[in-house]
Order: sequence, then C-alpha cells, then structure tokens
Amino acid sequence: MKKYLVLLLVVTITACASSRGFDRSNLRNQMIDQKVVTEEDIKKALELKPQLPTPFRLAIYFAPPKSGSPRRNSWKWVGEDKDKVLEIAPELKNKKVISDVFVIPDSIVEGKDNKAIRLGAARAGADAVLIINGISDVDRYNNILGPLYIFLLTLVFIPGTEADALVMIDAAMWDVRNQYLYLSAEAEATAKETRPAFFVEESRVIKVAKTEALAALKKELEARLANFVSK
Repeated sequence: MKKYLVLLLVVTITACASSRGFDRSNLRNQMIDQKVVTEEDIKKALELKPQLPTPFRLAIYFAPPKSGSPRRNSWKWVGEDKDKVLEIAPELKNKKVISDVFVIPDSIVEGKDNKAIRLGAARAGADAVLIINGISDVDRYNNILGPLYIFLLTLVFIPGTEADALVMIDAAMWDVRNQYLYLSAEAEATAKETRPAFFVEESRVIKVAKTEALAALKKELEARLANFVSK
C-alpha cells in the first residue's frame, strides 16, 4: 500500500490539472548562452569576410542539449540523430558544395563557446563548422479521466495522463578561421502521448518530437546550403 501511495503522490506532483503550454521564448533564450554584446563586437563582425574554398570541408558539432525542466526530461543526441543530419552529404558532394562532412566528438572540443568549437573543428581539418543546439520541454497533465486516479488501481489502466513534448533545434554554420556566420536554420516539432499515468514515458515522447524536428532541420539545411552555393 505504501508503494501505491508514493506513486499516487508522484503522479499528483508531476501532472497538473490542465495543460500549461510551452514558453518558446524562454526556451530559445536557454538554448544559447547569452552574453553581453559591445559596439566593438558589432564592428568586428561587420569586418569579417567569407573565405571558404570550393568545395569545403564541413564539420558538425552537436552541442549538449538542454531541457526546459532538467530534473524531469533530460536527453542526449544519439547516433541516429547524427546520421539524420549527415544525410545532407551525398547531394552536396554531387553538387561540389562540400568535399567532406563529418561529426566532431566532444573529446576534441575543449570548452563550450564558439571559439572552442571552432578550434576543435580546425584540429579536424574543417573549413566550416555547423553547430547544432537543441532544447526540449514536456507539458504533463491529467485529462478529464484524471480524477479517477483517486482509485489507485486506475493508475495502470485508465488513460488519464497526457504528455506533450516540444523539441526546438537550431543550427549555425561558422567559418573556422574567422567566425564569419554563413547561415542559420531552425526547426521544431511536438509530439503527444496519452496513457495511464503508470505507463507515460517522457523520454519516449521527446524522442518522437526530436526525430521530427531533425527531419525538418535537415530539409532546411539542404535548402539553405543550396541557396548559399548559388550566390
């Protein structure tokens, strides 16, 4: 009985009576570390010039992802995520846009800022680096069947809990040599799961949203890079 009471308490704490929605603006601010920008920073950015060879070697770095509720729905990039983005390679190689594209591991990146990532890409012999950031959030709440959870056994067979997941991803391609920004792209996707409280898995619904967001990002990158080459 004590185990069921603890479970009921967990359900009560983690599931609100109604949906709270997603604060996309706040999530975007969390996704990329903010820093103070000076007039000198703007001046230096305006002085930068593109200098990529044709074709060029592109490194991709997947920055550690973040969560809107870190204690509840942390996640990681996995191999299939990286493979999805690498699918941009064949067409771009055929068009002589890039000569090679590869993912650089965390082990060669000594830090989290742009300069450290560019240094890691330079060590790998890349001309440009595509930095991919991601953040997720889960809105978990009880639907109209939720009140039935007062009967403990209903936790395992009444679909009174819903979990909505949002995954937001952005990408920016920087020149390794001088930090010139060539392009940026972003994508997002949502997913929903409705199950008995005992069987709701936030990691599962996040994975579905992440897969869809990456597919959208891949299409956006292909379009942006094709347009980039045509200039």
